[in-house]
Amino acid sequence: MIARAAAAASPAPPSTPAMVGNRRPQAHRFHLTTGRVLEGNLHRAPTTRLADHLSTLKGYISVTDAQCTASGERFPYLVLNADHLLFIEELPADAQGPRLEPAAAAGTALPSPLFG
Repeated sequence: MIARAAAAASPAPPSTPAMVGNRRPQAHRFHLTTGRVLEGNLHRAPTTRLADHLSTLKGYISVTDAQCTASGERFPYLVLNADHLLFIEELPADAQGPRLEPAAAAGTALPSPLFG
């Protein structure tokens, strides 16, 4: 009798959640050191905190469906150097949040999401 290998019941799960492909686009607002503000999607796992996700990156942040709030120029994909970022805002999942008008973007004050 010839012995044959039995087929596996199910494939082994990947060792890390990032390998499963569970990253989802989440809207963020990126404030650059030049004063420019970009809004776009950062792809990360829904249960991952922003700080945890950023700590895994190697100094560059990939953004999809980005738009400059001052000029309205759109970019399907861009890569930001983390050294050129002041801070990143997470935008609400159900809405894009308040958009800056071109005239307001040229001013000195930025609208605060915390203090309406």
